[in-house]
Amino acid sequence: MRSFEPWEGESAWSALRCKWTVLVVRRLAEGIVRPGQLKRAIPGLSTKVLYERLHALQRGGFVSAAVFEGYPRRAEYHLTDRGWQLFRLISACQQQGVSLLALTEVLKCRWLRDILGILREGPQRPSSLQRRLNGISNKVLAEKLGKLEHLGLIVREVSATRPVAVWYRLREEGARLNAILAEAEPASWPARAAAGSLPGSRL
Repeated sequence: MRSFEPWEGESAWSALRCKWTVLVVRRLAEGIVRPGQLKRAIPGLSTKVLYERLHALQRGGFVSAAVFEGYPRRAEYHLTDRGWQLFRLISACQQQGVSLLALTEVLKCRWLRDILGILREGPQRPSSLQRRLNGISNKVLAEKLGKLEHLGLIVREVSATRPVAVWYRLREEGARLNAILAEAEPASWPARAAAGSLPGSRL
């Protein structure tokens, strides 16, 4: 799979949060490109919501429209390169049993992706994660680890040793999502996380 371009702003993850948008993207990928065809292919989808979703996908750069003159005028909607990248993410998650909610939350925040990338190597202690995540505070790290726990992507384990040690490791769904992101993201980001040279701007 080709590397996908940075998911800036809310367009990608907000698209994934809407079930109608996901269905529209899937039907477009199947070659169903006219509004009337899309409406018939997606039971329960109203004309108003269909056009709202198509226009939102256009604004996000996922879909382009081609209008053909004549009577009546007709339009066709096609996935752009970015739209195909979004479709591949959706398909990979559905095939691997990874929830789109988990994908959207991880896409929203680079810290979450970086933590998953490091945990791919094996269980880590919070202190180890903080050393490798350049610029993260204890508070933010705790919040992000809690978020990943809540999503069911990682698990917190407490050892019975003295002193007590806390470790975090990937759950099965976290490992599957991590593999999907590793295929989709530029190959350099896990190495940059390990080197502590990730970009300074975070969500």
